[in-house]
Order: sequence, then C-alpha cells, then structure tokens
Amino acid sequence: MKTTSKTEETSFSFNNAARCGAKTKSNDGKPCRCPAMRFKARCRVHGGSNGSGGQKGNKNALKHGYTTHAMKTFKKAIKISISNSKSWKDVI
Repeated sequence: MKTTSKTEETSFSFNNAARCGAKTKSNDGKPCRCPAMRFKARCRVHGGSNGSGGQKGNKNALKHGYTTHAMKTFKKAIKISISNSKSWKDVI
C-alpha cells in the first residue's frame, strides 16, 4: 500500500537550487534551466566545473587563419596589384 498520494506535491532540493542563467541557443536565448554548480553562478556545461569552458585566448575559433584581418588585407592588396598590372597579352 502506498503511503503518499499522487496529488500531493513533493519538494526536492533540486527544485530550490539556483539556476545557471547562461543564455542558450536551444532555448531561444532564454536562460539555461540547469542548476548552477555549488558556489558558482553557472552549470557544469557553461563553465561551472573545473576544466570546463573554452581555452584561454579563444584558440577554439582559429582553424587555419585564412579569414584573419591580416590575410584579408593581403588578399585585397594582391587583387589591386593584379588589376593595376598590365595584362599578359600586352607583355608578349
């Protein structure tokens, strides 16, 4: 025989925990609903635990360097110099 009824609302410490608050893409920019880590403001996914989060200096975003500002200006200078030079037909 059951000692509790289904209509009775149960309370867990998980329900009263502070929430992460990080904005998420999957939640349409609303705050994350996961509980924050102990003594931290974020959950384990958004930087609450040791060793989580991105690397220092945002090395995650750099793949090859083809789209950096220096490379874009170099490519632009090459295009300008090619357009200003004589065509190969004029040289022959």
